[in-house]
Amino acid sequence: MREAFMTGSEILVACEKVSTEAEVTGIKRCYKSLEFTPGSSIPGSGERTGWGLRMARNGKLGVSGEWGIIDPFRLVDKAIGSCRYGPAALFSFPEDSPESEVTMASGLSSLTHDEVHIYLNDVQTRIKEIHPLATLSARVQWGRDSFIIMNSCGLSGSYSKTTASSSFSVTLPSDAGLLQSGYSLNTTDSLPLMNDVFDMLMLPIHSDGLNPLSAAGRKNAVFSPDAFSLLLQAVRAGVSGKLLAEGASPLATMEGKQVLANLLTIRDLPRLSSGAASAPFDSEGIPTADKTLFEDGVFTGFLHDLGSAAECGVKSTGSSGRNLGEHSKPVCTNLLVDPAMEGSVNTLTETGSGILVTSILSAGGGNAASGSFTLDCGRVYLFRRGEIQGYCDGCVLSGNVYDALSKVTAVGSRQYRIGTNLLPFISLESISVR
Repeated sequence: MREAFMTGSEILVACEKVSTEAEVTGIKRCYKSLEFTPGSSIPGSGERTGWGLRMARNGKLGVSGEWGIIDPFRLVDKAIGSCRYGPAALFSFPEDSPESEVTMASGLSSLTHDEVHIYLNDVQTRIKEIHPLATLSARVQWGRDSFIIMNSCGLSGSYSKTTASSSFSVTLPSDAGLLQSGYSLNTTDSLPLMNDVFDMLMLPIHSDGLNPLSAAGRKNAVFSPDAFSLLLQAVRAGVSGKLLAEGASPLATMEGKQVLANLLTIRDLPRLSSGAASAPFDSEGIPTADKTLFEDGVFTGFLHDLGSAAECGVKSTGSSGRNLGEHSKPVCTNLLVDPAMEGSVNTLTETGSGILVTSILSAGGGNAASGSFTLDCGRVYLFRRGEIQGYCDGCVLSGNVYDALSKVTAVGSRQYRIGTNLLPFISLESISVR
C-alpha cells in the first residue's frame, strides 16, 4: 500500500501547476477465476492496477483514468481536456481523512481452484439428481481488491476487501425447446450458499407435464428476487440526488410521504458486513453510513455525492460512486428489502392465483427516471391455490414501478442474494400482461 500512496503522490505533484484542486483514486485487483462447463474447467488468475484522476480547473471538473502502467503527466493531460466540457466545480474536496487501512477480510483469500471446482461439481450433481439432462455452466472470480484515495487538500485513506463474483446458467432440453435459467451474485466471506444457488437456478425449470395456458390480461404477479431486482433499478435511479438536481426524479416532492406499500422497507447498507459493495468510505473519501430509503413504504430521503449535495444545498450522504475516468454520481450499494416476519418463502400461498415471474429476458421501452417499465419475461408460470398449473411463453409486462410497488400484497419470509442485493419474493396486485 505504501508504494500505491507514492504513485498517488506523484500524480498529485504533476497536477500542482495546472489545477486548483485534484483527487487521485487507485485500485489494485488480485484475482483467480474458474470457467466451468460440462466438458471443461479452465482456471485463471491475474492482477490489475488502475488509477483515476479528478481535478478542478477554470471552474470545471475534469476526469481521466487508466489501467496498467501509467504516466502521471499523460493522466493529467487527459484530465485537462476533460475539464473543457466537464460539470461546474461547485464544491471543494474534503480535507478530513476517513478510516484508513481498513481491511475487510474473509476466507476467500485462501480459496483454491480445486476447491471451487469441487464446489461447482457438487452444484452440478445436485441439479442432475432432479433433471439428469440439465447442464451447468458457471464462472467464479474471487480475490482481493485494495483501494486508496488522496487529494490535494490533505485527505488520504485506504481499504481492502475480498469478494467473489459468481454466475451460473442451467440448460435443460424439453418438448418445448431448451429451457434456461441463470443466477448471478456477489459474496464477500465465502462462495454462495449451495441451497440458494439451487433454489434460484431450478425455480424457472419445472418438471414436465405442465400445460401451455393463456396469461393475457391483468394478473396478480409474484416476482422472484431476480425479477424483483429489475424493478428496483428504477428505485435506484429515483433516489439519486443527481436526478433530483436535474429535476427528473419522480420522488422530488415525496420525502416523508407514502410512496410504496407499507409492507416494503428498503435499505441501502454500505456497512453490511457481508455486502460485496460495502466500503468504509465512498469514492470521494466521505465516510459511508447505512440508510433506510423507504420505511414501511414512506420515502425518507435522497442519496447524495458532493456534487449533487452542493446543487441541492444539503450534505453528502457518502454515496459517491464512479469507475476510473468517470465523473462521480450518487449510487446505491447493497440494497436490502426486509422479509416478512412470517408466512411462506415464495408468497404463492398468500397470493392464491396469478403468475410467477422467475426471470426477465430484457427490459426495453421503459424509463428508469419515471419508473415506467416494459419487461419481456419469456416464460411465466400460472398458479392457482398456491400450486403451479401451467406456463405461458412470450409474456410482456408493463406498468410503472412506483405504482406496482404501492400494491404489494405479500412479501416472502426469506431473503436471497441477487448481485449485491438481499431480496425476498414479493406479490404485486393487478399487473398488465400481454
